[in-house]
Amino acid sequence: MNQIVFIENNQAVTDSLTVAEVFGKRHDTVLRDIEVQIEKIQQAGEKEFSLHNFAESTYENGRGREYRKYNLTEDAFTLVVMAYVTPEAMKMKIRFINEFKRMKDYIQQLNEPSYMIEDPVSRAKRWISEQEERQRLEQTLKIQEPLVNFAQSCMAAEKSLLVRELAKLASKNGIMIGEKRLFQKLREWKMIMANKNEPYQEYIERGFFEIAQGVRQVNGTPKSWLTMRITPKGQAFIINKLKKQQAS
Repeated sequence: MNQIVFIENNQAVTDSLTVAEVFGKRHDTVLRDIEVQIEKIQQAGEKEFSLHNFAESTYENGRGREYRKYNLTEDAFTLVVMAYVTPEAMKMKIRFINEFKRMKDYIQQLNEPSYMIEDPVSRAKRWISEQEERQRLEQTLKIQEPLVNFAQSCMAAEKSLLVRELAKLASKNGIMIGEKRLFQKLREWKMIMANKNEPYQEYIERGFFEIAQGVRQVNGTPKSWLTMRITPKGQAFIINKLKKQQAS
């Protein structure tokens, strides 16, 4: 493996697969080590740190099956491998540290504006790159404008929607997704539980979902029921996530 640190969202990161391979560990062991650290961080009241430095993602194996992995910033990587103390592991840590530094320097160069570059050839190349990026951004904004307006209209709405209602509304506005796929997305994003259509408490507290509960008689037997609705705030959040995935 040549590249052990890579660029993701303009940030230098590595991932759990790379850590497992370089340090000679099983991937499930590294996942466990990562989740232990995340739990400790959250217990310490530093949830924002875990959100900004550990990004859960997926990958496909050779047979096309999808599995979990984590992307790690340099800070997250440092916490996870802190317990790897063999001489060989120390060599690998130094290798990662040097590669993180090299990649961050590279990102800084990529983001350096053309007027700050002294070499005229490099300055001209960077200027051309800036103009191309500006044109791409303008085109993207033009394409996404209806979807942005759609998300904004969700925020301005007063009505909470069922998942099937939001799926239909999204499809009418250029985001082709049915009720079943939208439920699947909500589970992938860990907004609702895997085994039932019920949101996690975190997203209820954030104002993304409303829950209605009651009891009705079915053949003379009382049965409890629960209905999940997506608030306008939740609708805008979900639409924005779908929009970003569609654009990528």
